[in-house]
Amino acid sequence: MDTSIAKWIPVPYFQINQEGTILNSSHITHSYFPSTSNIWTIIYKEDRHKAILMLSQSTNSHPVTKHLILQTSNKLFGNFKCTIQWKDGIGHLVCTEGKSIKALTPLSIQNSLVNTQKRLEESEKQLNKVAKILNIRKH
Repeated sequence: MDTSIAKWIPVPYFQINQEGTILNSSHITHSYFPSTSNIWTIIYKEDRHKAILMLSQSTNSHPVTKHLILQTSNKLFGNFKCTIQWKDGIGHLVCTEGKSIKALTPLSIQNSLVNTQKRLEESEKQLNKVAKILNIRKH
């Protein structure tokens, strides 16, 4: 595909090699994902095994689709339906937003968020106690 045409594809589109190096991408890709030279930097670590399967099928000319959790430009993670098709050693990867991340968030992420929230609340209580003690000592 002509690289200048690839820039104008109206969905997040990457041309990648089998190692995950980004060779080209559409302009709109940059409004979804942070600028990077390698696809691995935006794939959530627990979904990397799915991406390995996608990238290892470079001899297969049929499209392969997987749902992946990817890091977005605002540093949050979102669920994307990613389809790759290989031709002449180049992977043509399209990622479109999937269902709400809340509905599909793995249990480990939910547990981590709940634990983080609890730690933040406990830290806030401790800070308030220290602030009161310091305020009393000033007077």
